[in-house]
Amino acid sequence: MCKVNFTTICITLILLLTLPLSVMGKMYRWVDDEGRVQYSDRVPPAQKAKEHSRFDDSGIEVEKVKAAKSKEEIQKQLAREKALKRLRAEQQRIIDIQKAADRVLLRTFRAEDDIKMARDGKLTAIDVHIQVIRGNIKRLKNRLEELQKGAADMERQGNKPSRRYLADMTSLRQQIKDAYASIIVKERDKDTIWASHEEDLQRFRTLKKLQPEKPGITPSQQTASLLETVVACPDLASCNLAWKKAQTYVELYATTPMQLFSDIILMTRMPMQDDEFSLTVTRIADKEGTGAEIFLDLQCKNSPRGKAFCETEKVEAVRHNFRGALTP
Repeated sequence: MCKVNFTTICITLILLLTLPLSVMGKMYRWVDDEGRVQYSDRVPPAQKAKEHSRFDDSGIEVEKVKAAKSKEEIQKQLAREKALKRLRAEQQRIIDIQKAADRVLLRTFRAEDDIKMARDGKLTAIDVHIQVIRGNIKRLKNRLEELQKGAADMERQGNKPSRRYLADMTSLRQQIKDAYASIIVKERDKDTIWASHEEDLQRFRTLKKLQPEKPGITPSQQTASLLETVVACPDLASCNLAWKKAQTYVELYATTPMQLFSDIILMTRMPMQDDEFSLTVTRIADKEGTGAEIFLDLQCKNSPRGKAFCETEKVEAVRHNFRGALTP
Protein backbone atom coordinates (compact mmCIF):
# COMPACT_ATOMS: atom_id res chain seq x y z
CA MET A 1 0.00 0.00 0.00
CA CYS A 2 2.89 2.35 0.79
CA LYS A 3 4.51 1.54 -2.53
CA VAL A 4 1.35 2.57 -4.32
CA ASN A 5 0.80 5.92 -2.51
CA PHE A 6 4.39 6.96 -1.76
CA THR A 7 3.01 9.33 0.84
CA THR A 8 5.17 11.24 3.26
CA ILE A 9 3.52 9.43 6.16
CA CYS A 10 4.64 6.06 4.88
CA ILE A 11 8.18 7.19 4.32
CA THR A 12 8.27 8.61 7.85
CA LEU A 13 7.01 5.36 9.36
CA ILE A 14 9.52 3.25 7.42
CA LEU A 15 12.40 5.43 8.54
CA LEU A 16 11.26 5.43 12.14
CA LEU A 17 10.82 1.65 12.21
CA THR A 18 14.23 0.93 10.72
CA LEU A 19 16.21 3.29 12.97
CA PRO A 20 17.73 2.15 16.29
CA LEU A 21 15.89 3.20 19.46
CA SER A 22 18.84 5.32 20.55
CA VAL A 23 18.45 7.42 17.44
CA MET A 24 14.68 7.70 17.41
CA GLY A 25 14.71 10.03 20.40
CA LYS A 26 16.61 12.51 18.28
CA MET A 27 14.63 12.38 15.02
CA TYR A 28 14.06 15.75 13.33
CA ARG A 29 12.16 16.70 10.23
CA TRP A 30 12.44 19.84 8.03
CA VAL A 31 11.99 21.02 4.49
CA ASP A 32 15.14 22.14 2.69
CA ASP A 33 15.52 25.13 0.39
CA GLU A 34 14.52 23.03 -2.61
CA GLY A 35 11.26 21.94 -0.99
CA ARG A 36 12.32 18.39 -0.12
CA VAL A 37 11.40 16.77 3.21
CA GLN A 38 14.50 15.78 5.20
CA TYR A 39 14.89 13.56 8.32
CA SER A 40 17.94 13.27 10.57
CA ASP A 41 19.02 12.74 14.16
CA ARG A 42 20.37 16.29 14.23
CA VAL A 43 19.41 19.62 12.67
CA PRO A 44 21.99 21.21 10.39
CA PRO A 45 23.29 24.58 11.64
CA ALA A 46 21.80 26.35 8.62
CA GLN A 47 18.40 24.85 9.42
CA LYS A 48 18.22 25.70 13.12
CA ALA A 49 16.88 29.19 12.43
CA LYS A 50 14.27 27.72 10.09
CA GLU A 51 11.12 25.76 10.86
CA HIS A 52 11.68 22.11 11.92
CA SER A 53 10.04 19.39 14.05
CA ARG A 54 11.25 16.82 16.61
CA PHE A 55 9.67 13.37 17.12
CA ASP A 56 9.68 11.07 20.15
CA ASP A 57 10.37 7.32 20.25
CA SER A 58 6.82 6.60 19.05
CA GLY A 59 7.17 8.81 16.00
CA ILE A 60 4.86 11.49 17.45
CA GLU A 61 5.75 15.08 16.91
CA VAL A 62 6.63 16.53 20.31
CA GLU A 63 8.09 19.85 19.33
CA LYS A 64 7.74 22.22 16.44
CA VAL A 65 10.21 25.05 16.17
CA LYS A 66 9.01 27.95 14.12
CA ALA A 67 11.33 29.84 11.82
CA ALA A 68 13.16 32.71 13.44
CA LYS A 69 11.57 36.05 12.59
CA SER A 70 13.39 38.59 10.49
CA LYS A 71 14.24 42.02 11.86
CA GLU A 72 11.38 43.50 9.84
CA GLU A 73 8.92 40.91 11.18
CA ILE A 74 10.07 41.57 14.74
CA GLN A 75 9.58 45.32 14.26
CA LYS A 76 6.08 44.74 12.87
CA GLN A 77 5.19 42.48 15.78
CA LEU A 78 6.46 45.05 18.29
CA ALA A 79 4.45 47.75 16.51
CA ARG A 80 1.31 45.58 16.65
CA GLU A 81 1.84 44.85 20.33
CA LYS A 82 2.36 48.54 21.04
CA ALA A 83 -0.81 49.46 19.11
CA LEU A 84 -2.77 46.74 20.90
CA LYS A 85 -1.54 47.97 24.27
CA ARG A 86 -2.59 51.52 23.38
CA LEU A 87 -6.04 50.38 22.20
CA ARG A 88 -6.60 48.34 25.34
CA ALA A 89 -5.57 51.28 27.51
CA GLU A 90 -7.94 53.58 25.62
CA GLN A 91 -10.69 50.99 25.89
CA GLN A 92 -10.18 50.77 29.64
CA ARG A 93 -10.20 54.57 29.91
CA ILE A 94 -13.56 54.70 28.11
CA ILE A 95 -14.94 51.99 30.38
CA ASP A 96 -13.76 53.89 33.47
CA ILE A 97 -15.32 57.12 32.21
CA GLN A 98 -18.62 55.35 31.52
CA LYS A 99 -18.66 53.75 34.96
CA ALA A 100 -17.96 57.09 36.60
CA ALA A 101 -20.72 58.76 34.55
CA ASP A 102 -23.13 55.97 35.51
CA ARG A 103 -22.38 56.48 39.19
CA VAL A 104 -23.00 60.22 38.89
CA LEU A 105 -26.23 59.61 36.97
CA LEU A 106 -27.61 57.22 39.58
CA ARG A 107 -26.59 59.52 42.44
CA THR A 108 -28.16 62.57 40.78
CA PHE A 109 -31.49 61.07 39.72
CA ARG A 110 -33.65 58.56 41.53
CA ALA A 111 -36.37 58.24 38.88
CA GLU A 112 -37.03 59.05 35.23
CA ASP A 113 -39.27 61.95 36.20
CA ASP A 114 -36.34 63.63 37.96
CA ILE A 115 -34.43 63.69 34.66
CA LYS A 116 -37.44 65.03 32.77
CA MET A 117 -38.05 67.74 35.36
CA ALA A 118 -34.41 68.85 35.16
CA ARG A 119 -34.63 68.92 31.36
CA ASP A 120 -37.90 70.85 31.27
CA GLY A 121 -36.60 73.34 33.81
CA LYS A 122 -33.60 74.17 31.63
CA LEU A 123 -35.78 74.44 28.51
CA THR A 124 -38.20 76.76 30.29
CA ALA A 125 -35.31 78.96 31.40
CA ILE A 126 -34.17 79.29 27.78
CA ASP A 127 -37.71 80.08 26.61
CA VAL A 128 -37.90 82.84 29.21
CA HIS A 129 -34.57 84.20 28.01
CA ILE A 130 -35.80 84.13 24.41
CA GLN A 131 -38.91 86.05 25.40
CA VAL A 132 -36.72 88.65 27.08
CA ILE A 133 -34.65 88.95 23.90
CA ARG A 134 -37.77 89.29 21.75
CA GLY A 135 -39.11 91.96 24.11
CA ASN A 136 -35.82 93.80 23.74
CA ILE A 137 -36.11 93.47 19.96
CA LYS A 138 -39.52 95.17 20.08
CA ARG A 139 -38.03 97.98 22.13
CA LEU A 140 -35.15 98.36 19.67
CA LYS A 141 -37.54 98.37 16.71
CA ASN A 142 -39.73 101.03 18.29
CA ARG A 143 -36.68 103.17 19.06
CA LEU A 144 -35.42 102.71 15.49
CA GLU A 145 -38.82 103.70 14.11
CA GLU A 146 -38.74 106.86 16.22
CA LEU A 147 -35.30 107.77 14.91
CA GLN A 148 -36.35 107.10 11.33
CA LYS A 149 -39.37 109.35 11.71
CA GLY A 150 -37.19 112.00 13.28
CA ALA A 151 -34.70 111.77 10.40
CA ALA A 152 -37.55 112.06 7.90
CA ASP A 153 -38.87 115.18 9.70
CA MET A 154 -35.41 116.75 9.63
CA GLU A 155 -35.11 116.20 5.89
CA ARG A 156 -38.54 117.70 5.24
CA GLN A 157 -37.39 120.78 7.12
CA GLY A 158 -34.26 120.97 5.03
CA ASN A 159 -31.92 119.68 7.73
CA LYS A 160 -29.70 116.60 7.68
CA PRO A 161 -29.41 114.21 10.61
CA SER A 162 -26.10 114.45 12.44
CA ARG A 163 -23.45 111.75 12.23
CA ARG A 164 -24.21 110.79 15.80
CA TYR A 165 -27.90 110.48 14.92
CA LEU A 166 -27.13 108.23 11.95
CA ALA A 167 -24.65 106.22 14.01
CA ASP A 168 -27.37 105.57 16.59
CA MET A 169 -29.63 104.24 13.85
CA THR A 170 -26.86 102.00 12.55
CA SER A 171 -26.18 100.73 16.06
CA LEU A 172 -29.85 99.89 16.56
CA ARG A 173 -29.93 97.89 13.32
CA GLN A 174 -26.87 95.93 14.42
CA GLN A 175 -28.35 95.30 17.86
CA ILE A 176 -31.54 93.97 16.29
CA LYS A 177 -29.52 91.68 14.01
CA ASP A 178 -27.38 90.45 16.91
CA ALA A 179 -30.47 89.80 19.02
CA TYR A 180 -31.95 87.59 16.34
CA ALA A 181 -28.65 85.72 16.03
CA SER A 182 -28.71 85.05 19.78
CA ILE A 183 -32.25 83.67 19.48
CA ILE A 184 -31.06 81.09 16.96
CA VAL A 185 -28.25 80.09 19.33
CA LYS A 186 -30.71 79.75 22.20
CA GLU A 187 -33.09 77.63 20.13
CA ARG A 188 -30.24 75.29 19.20
CA ASP A 189 -29.19 75.13 22.84
CA LYS A 190 -32.63 73.70 23.56
CA ASP A 191 -31.99 70.81 21.18
CA THR A 192 -28.58 70.19 22.77
CA ILE A 193 -30.12 70.08 26.24
CA TRP A 194 -32.87 67.79 25.02
CA ALA A 195 -30.40 65.38 23.41
CA SER A 196 -28.21 65.30 26.52
CA HIS A 197 -31.12 64.46 28.81
CA GLU A 198 -32.49 61.94 26.30
CA GLU A 199 -29.16 60.10 26.54
CA ASP A 200 -29.41 60.23 30.33
CA LEU A 201 -32.93 58.81 30.19
CA GLN A 202 -31.93 55.94 27.93
CA ARG A 203 -28.87 55.13 30.06
CA PHE A 204 -30.87 55.39 33.28
CA ARG A 205 -33.43 52.91 31.94
CA THR A 206 -30.64 50.55 30.94
CA LEU A 207 -28.97 50.69 34.34
CA LYS A 208 -32.28 50.26 36.16
CA LYS A 209 -33.42 47.58 33.69
CA LEU A 210 -36.55 49.55 32.86
CA GLN A 211 -38.68 49.25 29.75
CA PRO A 212 -37.21 51.42 26.95
CA GLU A 213 -39.32 54.23 25.49
CA LYS A 214 -39.36 55.96 22.13
CA PRO A 215 -37.47 59.27 22.04
CA GLY A 216 -39.69 62.32 22.45
CA ILE A 217 -40.10 65.21 20.04
CA THR A 218 -37.14 67.58 20.17
CA PRO A 219 -37.79 71.33 20.55
CA SER A 220 -36.78 72.02 16.93
CA GLN A 221 -39.30 69.43 15.74
CA GLN A 222 -42.11 71.22 17.49
CA THR A 223 -44.17 73.67 15.44
CA ALA A 224 -43.47 76.43 17.95
CA SER A 225 -39.73 76.31 17.34
CA LEU A 226 -38.26 79.44 15.80
CA LEU A 227 -35.74 77.26 13.96
CA GLU A 228 -38.57 76.37 11.58
CA THR A 229 -38.00 79.70 9.85
CA VAL A 230 -34.20 79.43 9.53
CA VAL A 231 -32.80 78.80 6.05
CA ALA A 232 -29.08 78.01 5.64
CA CYS A 233 -27.28 78.92 2.41
CA PRO A 234 -23.72 77.62 1.83
CA ASP A 235 -22.22 80.32 -0.40
CA LEU A 236 -22.57 83.91 -1.55
CA ALA A 237 -24.46 83.14 -4.77
CA SER A 238 -27.09 80.96 -3.09
CA CYS A 239 -27.42 83.46 -0.23
CA ASN A 240 -28.02 86.36 -2.63
CA LEU A 241 -30.69 84.36 -4.44
CA ALA A 242 -32.35 83.35 -1.17
CA TRP A 243 -32.26 86.96 0.03
CA LYS A 244 -34.13 88.14 -3.07
CA LYS A 245 -36.74 85.45 -2.48
CA ALA A 246 -37.01 86.55 1.15
CA GLN A 247 -37.64 90.14 0.04
CA THR A 248 -40.40 88.96 -2.30
CA TYR A 249 -41.89 86.86 0.50
CA VAL A 250 -42.00 89.79 2.92
CA GLU A 251 -43.56 92.09 0.32
CA LEU A 252 -46.18 89.44 -0.45
CA TYR A 253 -47.26 88.54 3.09
CA ALA A 254 -46.46 91.49 5.38
CA THR A 255 -49.46 93.29 6.87
CA THR A 256 -47.45 96.35 7.90
CA PRO A 257 -45.38 98.65 5.66
CA MET A 258 -41.64 98.17 5.14
CA GLN A 259 -39.64 100.04 7.74
CA LEU A 260 -36.09 98.95 7.03
CA PHE A 261 -34.52 97.46 3.92
CA SER A 262 -30.86 96.56 3.46
CA ASP A 263 -28.68 93.66 2.36
CA ILE A 264 -28.68 92.15 5.88
CA ILE A 265 -32.07 93.04 7.36
CA LEU A 266 -35.66 93.41 6.10
CA MET A 267 -38.14 94.75 8.63
CA THR A 268 -41.73 95.90 8.50
CA ARG A 269 -43.30 98.27 11.02
CA MET A 270 -44.45 96.91 14.37
CA PRO A 271 -48.18 96.00 14.40
CA MET A 272 -50.64 98.62 15.59
CA GLN A 273 -53.80 96.53 15.17
CA ASP A 274 -54.76 93.14 16.58
CA ASP A 275 -54.94 91.61 13.10
CA GLU A 276 -51.49 92.78 11.99
CA PHE A 277 -48.05 91.23 12.29
CA SER A 278 -44.53 92.44 11.70
CA LEU A 279 -42.05 90.47 9.58
CA THR A 280 -38.31 90.74 10.13
CA VAL A 281 -35.73 88.85 8.08
CA THR A 282 -32.07 88.90 9.04
CA ARG A 283 -29.06 87.59 7.15
CA ILE A 284 -26.59 86.20 9.68
CA ALA A 285 -23.19 85.31 8.23
CA ASP A 286 -21.52 82.11 9.40
CA LYS A 287 -18.11 82.10 11.08
CA GLU A 288 -16.29 81.19 7.87
CA GLY A 289 -17.94 84.08 6.06
CA THR A 290 -18.87 82.03 2.98
CA GLY A 291 -22.50 81.29 3.79
CA ALA A 292 -25.25 82.56 6.06
CA GLU A 293 -28.48 81.78 7.86
CA ILE A 294 -31.59 83.68 6.84
CA PHE A 295 -34.04 83.95 9.70
CA LEU A 296 -37.67 85.09 9.58
CA ASP A 297 -39.34 86.34 12.74
CA LEU A 298 -43.05 87.10 12.91
CA GLN A 299 -44.38 89.25 15.75
CA CYS A 300 -48.01 90.13 16.47
CA LYS A 301 -49.38 92.90 18.65
CA ASN A 302 -48.78 92.34 22.34
CA SER A 303 -52.44 92.08 23.28
CA PRO A 304 -54.82 89.19 24.03
CA ARG A 305 -56.42 89.44 20.58
CA GLY A 306 -53.05 89.92 18.94
CA LYS A 307 -51.69 86.76 20.59
CA ALA A 308 -54.78 84.84 19.51
CA PHE A 309 -54.34 86.13 15.96
CA CYS A 310 -50.74 84.88 16.00
CA GLU A 311 -52.00 81.33 16.56
CA THR A 312 -54.39 81.29 13.59
CA GLU A 313 -53.79 79.05 10.58
CA LYS A 314 -53.19 82.10 8.38
CA VAL A 315 -50.30 83.34 10.48
CA GLU A 316 -48.89 79.86 11.08
CA ALA A 317 -48.85 79.32 7.30
CA VAL A 318 -46.69 82.43 6.85
CA ARG A 319 -44.14 80.96 9.25
CA HIS A 320 -44.39 77.42 7.92
CA ASN A 321 -44.08 78.26 4.21
CA PHE A 322 -41.05 80.55 4.50
CA ARG A 323 -38.42 77.84 4.26
CA GLY A 324 -40.06 76.27 1.21
CA ALA A 325 -40.29 79.65 -0.53
CA LEU A 326 -36.52 80.18 -0.21
CA THR A 327 -35.27 76.66 -1.02
CA PRO A 328 -35.32 75.22 -4.56
